[in-house]
Amino acid sequence: MNGRPWAMANTHRCSRRYARNRRQTGFTLLELIVAITLMGLVLVVLYSGLRLGLNGWDHGERRAEATNRLRLAQEFLRRQLTQSLTVYQFDEKRKKSVVFAGRSDGIELITPMLTQLGQGGLYRLRIELGDSRLWIRWRPYLPDDPNAGEERESVLLEGVSGIEWAYFGFEQDNDQESPRWHSEWASTERRPLLVRLNLNLFDGSWPDLVVALTEGREQQRLSF
Repeated sequence: MNGRPWAMANTHRCSRRYARNRRQTGFTLLELIVAITLMGLVLVVLYSGLRLGLNGWDHGERRAEATNRLRLAQEFLRRQLTQSLTVYQFDEKRKKSVVFAGRSDGIELITPMLTQLGQGGLYRLRIELGDSRLWIRWRPYLPDDPNAGEERESVLLEGVSGIEWAYFGFEQDNDQESPRWHSEWASTERRPLLVRLNLNLFDGSWPDLVVALTEGREQQRLSF
């Protein structure tokens, strides 16, 4: 009889210890819901950060690619303009005129082309805008036939909304005024000293390209 109360008290303590240990080793439904909710919030934050980082990476790659395209286009134009030659032609009356056409929306000149584009020799090169693209068109230059050979073309740059060429120099041999910029080059006696190209792009900016047209040893004079 004296031992029964002690046994009952010991059983009650064991039951409470078991219940406490069970609560410590398990999760209630509320705790599980809270944990899942927190995990979901953490995943949302991580996904948003990852998506933001990927978008930033893609944007950076697109900008780098666009910048590289602009750089390559400028390098090509600068090389072709710098290497272009002063070439003269003569009409039936032996009147000399320079083979060069300069308009605000396009330019035409005589220049050697890249090996992968041409086959050596001189080419009549046109650079102009069409369908929001900057086009280069070229054909072999033959003094006795301005339309000789098949004209080939290639897109140099896309996404161009506007173009403006300008030409600096004396338009006449007896010009007494200082050289100045012209939107059109009307002289048939000489080429301009400088040419400038400004492009308006849909996406991006184009720094003005200014190139000197060299004279001297590179100069060639061909006739009909």
